Amino acid sequence: MNAAAQDAVVLSAGAVEPGLVAALALYQKETGRKPALTFNTAPQIRERVENKGEKFDVVIVPPAVMDAFAGAGRVAAERVTLGRVGQGIAVRPGAPVPDISSVEALKRAMLEADSVVFNRATGGQYIESMLRKIGAYGEIERKTTRYASAAQVMDHLLKGKGREVGFAPMTEIMQYTDKGLRFVGPLPPEVQQHTTYVASPMRGAANAQAAAALVRFLGTAPAKAALAAGGVEP
Repeated sequence: MNAAAQDAVVLSAGAVEPGLVAALALYQKETGRKPALTFNTAPQIRERVENKGEKFDVVIVPPAVMDAFAGAGRVAAERVTLGRVGQGIAVRPGAPVPDISSVEALKRAMLEADSVVFNRATGGQYIESMLRKIGAYGEIERKTTRYASAAQVMDHLLKGKGREVGFAPMTEIMQYTDKGLRFVGPLPPEVQQHTTYVASPMRGAANAQAAAALVRFLGTAPAKAALAAGGVEP
């Protein structure tokens, strides 16, 4: 039998992409299997699984989304935590780097920015609530631009002009620094939020055995090390 036919098909949140790709390269080296990867935002994954009824072997999402899948009987009981990802700030190549060393400095940077860009996914929903909490959102809402994914935010910044500031998971930002994007830094600790990501096999997976083996591997020490090296914190 062709081993490739038994490789798991994975649908994952994009924030863990660098670490997950590194971990799965190690998995392939050890097992000879090459899982097929698709990345979406958590809301897009819910749309595909819950509303469209699409089937995958493994899903990787925040715990709240996984809990919803479990409640609907869509995933198996086995679950492995990959790690967590924090939010960061980026600016376009050549743009002034704002001071974000404190909550007050962050608020001032938002008020002084020409535009503020972030997504509508899990992280972006938090960014909006955080900006409301520090008293900035009401003043900057008119100059905000929202996208479905962090990747679209990064593309917007790369093509931007003026004093634009973008928010995204730090793992997403780091994928674009080699293209000139400037990573300003993480959010101040007082307003930082880390999103945790977990993996589980889907019920009725076409490649159930491969799915279970892959999820177990993601919980091993070598996989955790590869994830951490890719920015997915333990």
